Amino acid sequence: MPRRSRADLRRVVVVAAFVIGFGSPAAAQAFIPAAGDGTVSVSYQAIVARGQHSVLGESLEARTDDLTEAHNLIWYVEYGLSDRIAVHASLPYMAVRYEGPLPHSDLDDGTYHGSFQDFYFGTRFKLVESPRLALTPFVEAIVPSHHYESRSQSVVGRDLRALVVGAAVGGFADYLVPGLFFQTRISHAFVQEVVDIRPNRTGIDSAVGYFVTPRFAIQFVETLQVTHDGIDWLVPRGLAVHNGATLTQDHRLNHDRLGRANALNLGAGVSFALTEDVEVFGTVTKVAWGENLTPPRSVTVGMNWSFQTRRGATRANPSVTGRVTPFR
Repeated sequence: MPRRSRADLRRVVVVAAFVIGFGSPAAAQAFIPAAGDGTVSVSYQAIVARGQHSVLGESLEARTDDLTEAHNLIWYVEYGLSDRIAVHASLPYMAVRYEGPLPHSDLDDGTYHGSFQDFYFGTRFKLVESPRLALTPFVEAIVPSHHYESRSQSVVGRDLRALVVGAAVGGFADYLVPGLFFQTRISHAFVQEVVDIRPNRTGIDSAVGYFVTPRFAIQFVETLQVTHDGIDWLVPRGLAVHNGATLTQDHRLNHDRLGRANALNLGAGVSFALTEDVEVFGTVTKVAWGENLTPPRSVTVGMNWSFQTRRGATRANPSVTGRVTPFR
């Protein structure tokens, strides 16, 4: 198996990032691009969620007719400001529809409703990096692109601002199995308060992959989300505020955006490098365990394009202005 470089891992982990950092793929990576280098990624994601899980994680037979479908276009751009700092931005577009016996508004009419969701702006800092391992803290701001409807079943998001902090670690484990790579991200989101509830959440997201060839890689992914406060909206008696506060009409109106959703998702993906700069990928995921949510299944396909500005080319080799590293 040929020796893999940092660029190999950085290229492939973008694939896992679309799954383990939905809406903020750049922040999921452990390696950052060099100064003057960057990546543009575009993906299409289809999500189907049928039924609902209670606060106890049990499937509710009375809600098996609930069906939510979403078709999402996700893009992000990241750029290396220096060899230690990278910045990124993203803005997903989503089209969602709901079919079921409990519509919450006129939007839940069985047709698709599309809108841009939230801006994601962030930066990552290279704290530790070696040929085998990288540790990268990050911070990210989530800002709704506009005031969209969020109190319904077929909405594109929760219309809430958030500040996300965390760190990603990743690298190669060639000493165990040649071609083996891994990454893990730990994050905590401080979310905007609504009706005395701040649904902060913690995520632990991981990927383990293997280079079958220098161009082709497979990987397995995991995402865990735990919401620390919110509304338990699938308890047997109806709604309940998790912190024990008195349930009000405002809580009822906002229960979709303030639900205390917890979930463990598992999935797998593949990626193939068409050229040194262009890669295509696909992933599938499924909820293995969940509370207070409609359990989704997703399929994602997309493409990554790595680019190098004149600044990056000059840094790599002052005598040329284009790519200087041949595709392996």
